[in-house]
Amino acid sequence: MGEIALTQTKETNDLLTLIGVAIEQLRQSIELFEASSRTEGVVCLSAVIHEIDAYMDRAEDDPLLQLAHMDASNLASDLTHIKNDLVAVIDQVDAVS
Repeated sequence: MGEIALTQTKETNDLLTLIGVAIEQLRQSIELFEASSRTEGVVCLSAVIHEIDAYMDRAEDDPLLQLAHMDASNLASDLTHIKNDLVAVIDQVDAVS
């Protein structure tokens, strides 16, 4: 089997960092799924979920949200939908395994 994806949670203090980290983890998970490394792909998806949770815990301190006058509760709702979609993918992968 290929290399195991090492995912490390970073201190995600702003929305742009969260987006960048999530995109990289999602890209890596796609590559892993294509290489039939399902377990490692799920690890990457789980890392995105963890990053979202960590960000949501600190979102009220995000200077970007304050600067852009974004509503943190609407953003939290959108991020929850994304998390639910990722959980559904993980559940699907687990059902096939």
